[in-house]
Amino acid sequence: MAKRHLPVGIDDMAAYVPSLYLDIRDLAEARGIQYEKLAHGLGLLKMAFPDVHEDAATMAAEAITELMLKNGLRPEQIGRVYMGTESALDGAKPTATYAVEMVQQRLGGSFRHCDVVDMTFACIAATDALQNCLDWVAGDKERTAIVVASDFAKYEIESTGEYTQGAGAIAVLVKWNPRLLVMTREFGVAMASVHDFYKPRREHFTETPVFDGPFSNQCYQDRMTEALNHFRQISGSTETALSERWERMAFHLPYSYHAKRIFVEEFAKEKVAKGEWQAVPDMKSASQTPEYQSFVSHKLEKAQRASSEIGNLYTGSVFMALMSTLYFDARENSKLSGKKIGFVAYGSGSKSKVFEGVVQKKWQQVALDFNLTAKLETRKALDYQTYEQLHHQERQNSVLPLEGRFALHSIGTEGNQLGARFYGTYHLNGKATVLQSNKVSEEAITV
Repeated sequence: MAKRHLPVGIDDMAAYVPSLYLDIRDLAEARGIQYEKLAHGLGLLKMAFPDVHEDAATMAAEAITELMLKNGLRPEQIGRVYMGTESALDGAKPTATYAVEMVQQRLGGSFRHCDVVDMTFACIAATDALQNCLDWVAGDKERTAIVVASDFAKYEIESTGEYTQGAGAIAVLVKWNPRLLVMTREFGVAMASVHDFYKPRREHFTETPVFDGPFSNQCYQDRMTEALNHFRQISGSTETALSERWERMAFHLPYSYHAKRIFVEEFAKEKVAKGEWQAVPDMKSASQTPEYQSFVSHKLEKAQRASSEIGNLYTGSVFMALMSTLYFDARENSKLSGKKIGFVAYGSGSKSKVFEGVVQKKWQQVALDFNLTAKLETRKALDYQTYEQLHHQERQNSVLPLEGRFALHSIGTEGNQLGARFYGTYHLNGKATVLQSNKVSEEAITV
């Protein structure tokens, strides 16, 4: 007997992408790397990069504000804001508290009775937050939650991770009777404590990780396979091939083409299990078969498009893959209602979760309102010199201050405000509305 699921899931989504980007062609030239290797081999075209005034809190606030405004929501209607991030700004105070403070400045109202939490597990933390909020919302039809993923995927200059950098935030509205996806709430899980990518306490603070690229890829492969097998067990799936169960698939994408590279072995095993292939071929040969090329084109390609233009979003990557898929499918008038989307999330350290959602009847208009094309086409290109200045945090002034955007205004330097972060809203007259010690004031800000 098929399992019945409560109609709880993702009602809407909003994305914030920084207005600055570095063209991968410029980075390739500066590093002496063949552009074709990055563009055609990995699918990398542009790298979103935060401005001087931007961080995980401002990006999260922008995404949450857009989500709430387009759905006519007030802070009092939100019971939870759970944030996944590995770019936390404080070892104790959640970055999400800074974000909701900014949202409250702009929208009014109060988050006083909202549960606000940060969750951390590398790139899978926002997926953990989603699972938690789905369970909470399912307990009461009146409950509404927002899951937000916000990160700056930053690597050392000239490291092998540099060209996969990216930044941005995704906000996800979780409620009953959603317009986008009903989530079945069966999560296949696989976890092992490893050191493929991590950010240890070191003598001098740094935002960048310690990582082993090939080892991390193998950990992703291993945890994914284990989580897929676990999903088969707990979902009671009778399909030999999960790739056929799902009309689309959304993966965590550290770079655009990662999903089609990492799933080919699983795809080959499914073909052998079904008796369609006699034996598992080598992976290069399997990836070039008409069957796999068709699978990639039909079920993975649309998820790659936004990733190529943005780069790695860490905790937001799997959600951007979903947004990209639904947005471009909506533009092409694809028939997805009632179809299932499979998710493969991964976080280094390491853990994978496999789960699924069922596309709802009203999905298309909601997805069109993501406006991804407009957001990606109106950004400003950085020259390489400015990119390095931003990376080294050498600039004092923002490259592109924008009216009405959230901004880091100042950081406390003494007393009980030492290290405290104060945020405001940019205005082109050189002022910023700032909430400080619970009092709103207007102060000069360097732009």
